[in-house]
Amino acid sequence: MTQNIEKMTGDDRAADATEAASALRTLRDELISQGVPLASILSGFHAEIIAEMVTAYGPAVTIDRMVNAADRIEAMPALEYVAAVVAGPTGRA
Repeated sequence: MTQNIEKMTGDDRAADATEAASALRTLRDELISQGVPLASILSGFHAEIIAEMVTAYGPAVTIDRMVNAADRIEAMPALEYVAAVVAGPTGRA
């Protein structure tokens, strides 16, 4: 991962974010294989990430980023809707 954030390009940041996300998925899968419930894993990840964001960016910026993320999530279709669309029509016409 890149060490000097001031010299990072957008591509550097994207590559580092991809690497970090991959590492989290690997850790998530390892913890699940050890029997840790997914809800507990996600709660722990969330708490740690928010704490690090507050430390790195400060409370105001962290709140702004969280609100922005919440707005994007709110605009996403419900899981049940997506599952129904992917499944396609059932029965006879």
